[in-house]
Amino acid sequence: MKKKTEVNEKIDTGRRRALARLGLVASAAYVAPVLMTLSQSAHAASTPSAGSAPSVPSVPSVPSVPSVPSTPSVPSGPSAPEPEIVAPEPDPVVSDLIG
Repeated sequence: MKKKTEVNEKIDTGRRRALARLGLVASAAYVAPVLMTLSQSAHAASTPSAGSAPSVPSVPSVPSVPSVPSTPSVPSGPSAPEPEIVAPEPDPVVSDLIG
């Protein structure tokens, strides 16, 4: 009967190792996003580098010629009359049901 016990112990230690590895992998996957965020925050908080010297200003351009004034447009004609809104008379059968 010692053989069954030895086999069970080997299986049990193999399971323990596998569960320990699984736990380490799961905890690493859980913590990785937080560590990446902290790393990015640390880089963002660092002091900026010195700016470069200002560039030489460019030569101003020649002013443009004023445009020719346009002619006034033709006045529009009278507006069209507004359409008359006509509501249909209620159906007498429906009126009897409602009232």
